[in-house]
Amino acid sequence: MKEVVDATLTKIQKNQILKVILEFGPPPEDFQWTEKQQEEWSEMHTWPYRVSVLTHRPTEYFCIFGAHSVTTSPGLSKKVEDSRHEDKWAKKVDACGKWLVILKLEVDAPDLWATIGQEKALSTAASSADLDNRPFTAAEQNLIATKLDEIKAYLLEGQQFDKEQAEFVKTEFAYLRQSAARFGRKDWLRVLLGVLIGQAINLALDPAKARGLFSLAGAAFQSLWGTVQGLLQ
Repeated sequence: MKEVVDATLTKIQKNQILKVILEFGPPPEDFQWTEKQQEEWSEMHTWPYRVSVLTHRPTEYFCIFGAHSVTTSPGLSKKVEDSRHEDKWAKKVDACGKWLVILKLEVDAPDLWATIGQEKALSTAASSADLDNRPFTAAEQNLIATKLDEIKAYLLEGQQFDKEQAEFVKTEFAYLRQSAARFGRKDWLRVLLGVLIGQAINLALDPAKARGLFSLAGAAFQSLWGTVQGLLQ
């Protein structure tokens, strides 16, 4: 039986990782250090190593500092990603930094499937076979313009968007207003739903804000869907 090689991190190395967390990651109190044994390939053989594991407790995502590798979840292109032949400590620190950036994006991302499930008025109406595609009347287009201004104000309220994000909001809502004159009500509803989902993703809205956005939009345009109005109750 091969002897297990101790490849766990030193106190100094863990302190360096703490600095990286403070720069890139979620709060350091959300993380926990543990150890595990794993097999790694080295010198034409596999060897058992004792390695250090950094786990983000709220999500159970992790970064494994192997003897000759770094394994992260989530990874850049898949949920669990291995970076092999990483023997240099600087490269392991760099891999951890990239993991923390991805982790924070994952943690901050709203669960839009859950949001749509809870605030399902728009998605239910959009998928209804009873919804016709008649053009909006001039009065309806005026109502849409007013309601879009209310929704945009809600979206911007209390948010610290940068210039590019604020311009994105302005452009998307202007597009919705213009498209109401060109699309029928069924097509426009699908455009509206797509724009709202895009806003939630690109602006990284928190779950409460995303739910409020969909709920407000569902209530705002309830009167426009004719025979499927009951679906929006």
